[in-house]
Amino acid sequence: MGFGRGLAGLGLTLIALLAAVVPARADETLNLEIPPLTGKLKIGTRSFELIDRSRPAGFEMTGKRRLMVQVTYPRKRGAGACRRAPYLPPGTAGRLLSYLNLDATVDIDTRACLGGAVTRKALPLIIFSHAYTADRAVYTSLINDLASRGYMVASIDHTGDAFAVEFPGGKVVDGIYGSPLSSKPIKEPELVRLVNVRTRDVRFFTNWLLKQNRTKRAWLKGRIDPRRIGIFGHSLGGATATRVGLVDRRFKASADVDGSLFGNWPLTARSDKPFLLLMADGGLGSVLPLDKSCHFFGNANPPKIGWQLADSKHLSFSDFLPLAPQIAERKPDWPFAGLYSIITGNLDPDLSVSSQRTAIARFFGAYVKSGKKPSKMKPPVPPARMVPVTDQQLTCDDSD
Repeated sequence: MGFGRGLAGLGLTLIALLAAVVPARADETLNLEIPPLTGKLKIGTRSFELIDRSRPAGFEMTGKRRLMVQVTYPRKRGAGACRRAPYLPPGTAGRLLSYLNLDATVDIDTRACLGGAVTRKALPLIIFSHAYTADRAVYTSLINDLASRGYMVASIDHTGDAFAVEFPGGKVVDGIYGSPLSSKPIKEPELVRLVNVRTRDVRFFTNWLLKQNRTKRAWLKGRIDPRRIGIFGHSLGGATATRVGLVDRRFKASADVDGSLFGNWPLTARSDKPFLLLMADGGLGSVLPLDKSCHFFGNANPPKIGWQLADSKHLSFSDFLPLAPQIAERKPDWPFAGLYSIITGNLDPDLSVSSQRTAIARFFGAYVKSGKKPSKMKPPVPPARMVPVTDQQLTCDDSD
């Protein structure tokens, strides 16, 4: 089984899709939804702007490093009426519709409430990092489902390489690498730099969360268990999660969802924490090889888990998987309806989403939520449609 599939960046893989979209009528409303959550808990979500005053903004911007972050969590019973959380704020939503050439109102049910008190007990914390030219919103299905299972999930927009970030007051900062329509080609040294910037973003955000957890009268006071922290990410976010897991001892486990690793460290680093490599079995282009991910996985100490999702593509792990067929059903003239399997694979979306959610939950359930030493835990069983992969089955080359 080769590891030659490249980094299928979100922007590059969407070019064929988005260029073909037929405009909807301006008076048309498309009502979409993420799949029902599988956990038993009702969830709330809040977004915040954070400023890291120790770093310059970078990415051709002045001032200090500004981030938009989101915390999704089990909502306390009796927390009040539920006002549904929007999928995207107005500015970034407008940009996405413009990129899609979709002249319509799109209403997406996120199955989350806007705000509300957090459940009383201390929760395991999972950080999420998005793909190159993506943003945190396009992983709402995975994030919200994990929260419904009893986790606090904290996601982050990496300003500068996210396609667009909207701050309080409505200011939208576009990424410098292009849009989902046409992301710029990028070479490995720049990707190494981005992972380093993102790693600092994550550690800064984690510091803020844990400070809130200790601060009297803060809304998160006592709601995070600092002994149970993990991280996962998709694509470049997967590389970020892997790096953070190596350099920050607070993180007990990390999961790389179909992401390439960059630089020299993956060739020599030896992880001593639980590590999940969750892979698609088909790609949509080749930007950089995945051979360094293969070396890292091979060198990692147990417990390490490799699972490959059958009949999947790189974008199967984003919300495009459950949302695109809903658009196609409501708009039969949408050319993407006939291209769906090229973008997100042939597996039924409900089955694919269920398998992904279960995989993430089983991994973090064993190695973060349980609070037990990894050596005391049995390795989680792969969910349906996930094929186990061992380092003996991998060949670290550049072939597809």
